[in-house]
Order: sequence, then structure tokens, then C-alpha cells
Amino acid sequence: MKEFLSSFLLITSWLIFAISGYLFIWTIFFVYAIVPAFLSLAVGLFCFYCSKKLDSNIKKNS
Repeated sequence: MKEFLSSFLLITSWLIFAISGYLFIWTIFFVYAIVPAFLSLAVGLFCFYCSKKLDSNIKKNS
């Protein structure tokens, strides 16, 4: 019985290590993928704000 339990725990620990490594890789990938997405969103919103600001200045001066 001890041999079975020892083997079961060893296989379970390998499985847990494999799952945690897989999740760690996806976490790193997601972080590196989300940063450029938020950066491009921020730049897009900034350009939109500047466009509206310039448009309101043009209308005010006319």
C-alpha cells in the first residue's frame, strides 16, 4: 500500500508541476500581450482627445 501511495503522490506532484508551469507560461504570455494592447488603446484615446480639442479650438476661432 505504501508503494502505491508513494507512486500516486509522485505522479500527482508531476502533474501539478506541469500544470503550474503551463499556467506560468500563459501568464507571462498574457502579460506581454496585454501591455501593448493597453498601450495602443491609450495612444488611440490620446489622439482622439487631441483631435476633439483641436476641433473645438478651430470652431471657437471661426
